[in-house]
Amino acid sequence: MTDSDLTISILQGIRSDLQQSHRDNAERFAALQSQMDRGFEQVNLRFEQANQRFEVIETALRDVAEQLVMQSRALKAFIDSRAVVEERLDDHEARLVALEQRRSS
Repeated sequence: MTDSDLTISILQGIRSDLQQSHRDNAERFAALQSQMDRGFEQVNLRFEQANQRFEVIETALRDVAEQLVMQSRALKAFIDSRAVVEERLDDHEARLVALEQRRSS
């Protein structure tokens, strides 16, 4: 065996090892990609579930806000009507005091 045959044999061995290494790496990358795809699917599923929960919470908060607005309007109407009633009551009390003073004089 000559030096050039030995060199060619060594280079062919290196080439063969590199080709096997490339195949092994391709398999590893494919397995890793598959795992990443499954991981992304799980993350996307969790985000979708979280979004659904947020929609429920958002709807509930919107309902509560609407109820609070309605209650505050009702309370304002009640306070306004009470102010009118108190004003009329004050007027009646003043007139009653005036009548009592006329009687006692």
